[in-house]
Amino acid sequence: MASGLSTASGDVSLGKIESPVVEKETSTTGQESNEDSTVANSETIDQLQAEVESLETRLKHSREEKKVLEQLFEELAEELADVERENDILSDGTVLKRRLERILELENENQQLRQQEKTTSASVQPDYEATRDRTLNKLKVGKQSTAGKAIDAFIKELKHG
Repeated sequence: MASGLSTASGDVSLGKIESPVVEKETSTTGQESNEDSTVANSETIDQLQAEVESLETRLKHSREEKKVLEQLFEELAEELADVERENDILSDGTVLKRRLERILELENENQQLRQQEKTTSASVQPDYEATRDRTLNKLKVGKQSTAGKAIDAFIKELKHG
């Protein structure tokens, strides 16, 4: 006996179904044996149909689960892409932060060097007035003398360049 069933995904052919029931030999007519065989075949068919329905239900549930898992996979893939983009942004932000810190360090160092230059240049300049006074004392002349006025003009020229 061949049986063909229709399912959601298409036709399923079970092929030849044979009854597992062993036919009894009876001393009566072949009709009694045929009736027993028909009842046994009918029960077997009912069992197989119930099993097919069960398998179809399981298949339907499996397909639904597959759809849910595929949706979850897609959502996770999108979430992963978002996380990777965030990671790239954070990585770029970290690089920028490090560069900014380095710039600030260099600006501070530059400011310190400028301050040090001002301090050094102020301390390196000689005390011209003290030198003038010593020189005028050696010459035994005063600030209002021609030599004093010449030295003052010379100092003024040195300071203002």
